[in-house]
Amino acid sequence: MEKIEIIIVEDDQLVGEISRDILTEHGYAVQLVPESREALAAIKACMPRLVITDIMMPGITGLHLCKAVKSDPALKHIKVMIMSAKSFETERRRAAMFGAGHFLVKPFTQEGLLSAVAGLIGDPADK
Repeated sequence: MEKIEIIIVEDDQLVGEISRDILTEHGYAVQLVPESREALAAIKACMPRLVITDIMMPGITGLHLCKAVKSDPALKHIKVMIMSAKSFETERRRAAMFGAGHFLVKPFTQEGLLSAVAGLIGDPADK
C-alpha cells in the first residue's frame, strides 16, 4: 500500500477532487476525506506529511482540525495548510495561531496549489 503524503479534507466534492487530481498528477500520494468528522481518524491512521483543509465545513471546521492536529503530540509534526474563500486577515491570523503553515485562498490556481504544497513538504520529483 502506498504511503499517503497528503490528506485533503474538503466537503465540496468538486474542489476536493480537483485538488486531489492536481496533486496526484504531480506525484503526490493523496487521500480525499470529504467528511470532516472522519478527518482526525484518517490522519491518525495514515500519518501524512501534510493536511490540506477547508475552513468552513459541516461538523468540524478546518481551524478546529488544525488545532487538534497541532495540539496532539503524536501529530504535531504534520504540516497543515488551510484553503478557503474566507480570506479575511482575522482568519489568516487564526490559522497561523493554530499552527497552519500556509493559507491558500480559493479560488486557487494549479500553480498556486503546487507551489504551496512544495513549499511545505517539497516536490515529489526531488525524492
